[in-house]
Amino acid sequence: MSLRHPLSTLRHYGYLLHYALVRANYQRRLIATTKRVGQTKFRSYELFNRHGKDVLLQALLLNLDDGDVVVDVGANTGTYTLAAAADAPSVEVVAVEPNPNVASQLQANVEANPFDDRVRILTCGLGDADETREFHLSNYDELGSFSSAHASAWEAQVVDTAQVSMRSLDSLVDSDAVPPPDHLKIDVEGYGVNVLRGAESVLRDYRPTVYFERHDARGRYDESAAKNLLREAGYELVPVREGWVCEPAATTTTSHSV
Repeated sequence: MSLRHPLSTLRHYGYLLHYALVRANYQRRLIATTKRVGQTKFRSYELFNRHGKDVLLQALLLNLDDGDVVVDVGANTGTYTLAAAADAPSVEVVAVEPNPNVASQLQANVEANPFDDRVRILTCGLGDADETREFHLSNYDELGSFSSAHASAWEAQVVDTAQVSMRSLDSLVDSDAVPPPDHLKIDVEGYGVNVLRGAESVLRDYRPTVYFERHDARGRYDESAAKNLLREAGYELVPVREGWVCEPAATTTTSHSV
């Protein structure tokens, strides 16, 4: 067994302590502090403003209009969901989070704010088929994934597995379980291309703006295929720090693409 570099070991135990403190805060609902994304404010039980400075999130808020529908795939504890709901008074958000433990934290954050009637949480995964799949729970809560390789990234370890319901976005929209989105954010730890394959009709018929967070290729999952899928669907990809802002070609105003 290879030994970790001392800095990696320090980082590993720092993450473990962080997640332990966060879990305790959620379990006891001790302190929900105000977080800010630009001029937008909301409350959450996170200890830090995680993802609050994401360029993808700033792009989402910039593009939001009253009455828009946001589907937040891989919502985690809800930074994108909470910021979108707080940014415009009539925005509707469907937050999709397959990790049951993290979904309960997301629910706590929604309840800490005055817009729970505009946020709906789906505790399932999104992929390319309606089925049940094995979900890998990580000791770094944020890294839980349908890919065991991604759930064990950054010195993390898979601590358990759970059988989780998987849906495709196409089937959810077709059945009226989810309204057609104007904005589709995808951050699913290596499973993003599967989400897109299950949303081909939505991309073709409703043309949402897509905010896609890239992850390193690990195991059987390589999200470089997502770039080709989006281009074939008629999207222009604008690179940002975390991934791509993907706009339907007919409405794209920028000449820069990946």
